Amino acid sequence: MRNLRLTYAIVGIGIGLVSWFPYPVSEPIGSSAAYEVVTTQVMYRPAEPFHITDMRYPDKSDFETRTVTVYQPYQAGQPLYDRPVVFFVHGGGWVDEYADWYTDIITPVLTAEQGWVVVNVDYRLTSDQVFLADEHCPTYATCDPANATKAAWYADNLQDVAAAFAWTAQNIAAYGGDAQNIFLFGHSAGGHLASLLATHDDYRALRGYMRGVISMSGVYSVNELSSWSYPLLNQTFQGGHTDTAALDEASPGAYVRAGETLPPFYVIHCQFDLPSLPEQAIAFRTKLEAFGYEVDWDYLLGYTHVTEMTAIAGSQEVATQSIVQYITTHVRRIVYLPLVIK
Repeated sequence: MRNLRLTYAIVGIGIGLVSWFPYPVSEPIGSSAAYEVVTTQVMYRPAEPFHITDMRYPDKSDFETRTVTVYQPYQAGQPLYDRPVVFFVHGGGWVDEYADWYTDIITPVLTAEQGWVVVNVDYRLTSDQVFLADEHCPTYATCDPANATKAAWYADNLQDVAAAFAWTAQNIAAYGGDAQNIFLFGHSAGGHLASLLATHDDYRALRGYMRGVISMSGVYSVNELSSWSYPLLNQTFQGGHTDTAALDEASPGAYVRAGETLPPFYVIHCQFDLPSLPEQAIAFRTKLEAFGYEVDWDYLLGYTHVTEMTAIAGSQEVATQSIVQYITTHVRRIVYLPLVIK
C-alpha cells in the first residue's frame, strides 16, 4: 500500500480526547473554482503532544503527529457553514506518508469546487525509521537511531484516527462543517483505518456521527494480505505477519456481524490494484450485504492503486465523480415543516 509521494449532537465518549486549540495557521489556497479554501491546523490531542523524527524526511524532524488540517470553503471572503464534511485518512501502508502530501489532491474538487469542509488527518506511523523526538532523536541531524525509540505500533494509528474523528464531531461546526454529515474517506491503509474505526467494537459511540464510509482499495482482512505486505505488517504489528490473532483483531471484516448498527459503506477498488485487494473489497461488501447493511460499491476501470487516489484532484475523473455523487446523494437534509397553530 505504498503510494507515490504526493508533493448537531455533541459526541459523548469517555476517552478524554476532546480538548483542542488551533495553531495560528490560516491561509487561502489559490483556486479558480467557486470557493476560496482557508486552512487551519489543529491539535486534536493537545494534552498529549507526540513529536516524532522521521529519518526519511528532513522536514519531518521533531514533527507533531496529532494534528488535523481543516480546509474550509469561503465565498467573497466569508466562511460558509453547515457544509458536508469529508474526513480524510491517507494511505502509505501504515508506515509512510503525511497528510500535507495530499493537500493538492483533496482540496481542488472537494473544497474549492464542491464547497465541502475537508479534515485531513495525521496519525502515528509504524515505520522502523520513525522515532520519538526525545533526547536520543530530537532532530533529523542529531538522531541516534541505535538508541532511539520506535514511535508506534498498531493500534496507535487507529487510536489517533479515532481521537481525530471525535474532535471533528465535537468541533467541526466552528469550521463550517455539519456534524450530521461527516463522511470518512480513506485510501489503502487509510481505507483500512477508516473501515476499522467504523466497525470496531471499541468505537461504537462514534458511529452515529458517520454519515458514510468511503473506502478506496482498503484492507478488510489483514490475515489474507499477500506476501508483498509482510515487511509492512512486520513494522506495524509487534508479532509480525504471523500473529494471526492480532491481524484478525485489526480486520474490519471480523466485526461485520448481525446485530450491529454500522454506517453506510461505499467500497471502491480498481482494475490494476495491489494483489488481494480487489478480492478483499468484493468479500467485504458481500459480507455487508449478507447481514443487511447498507453498502454501495464501484470498480474503477483503468485505474491503478496510485492513480485512483491522484485522480481525486480532477473533477472530470471517474473516480472523483463517483465519490462526489455518493456524498451528494447521501447527505442528510433536514426539512423544517411550517408550524400550524389553530
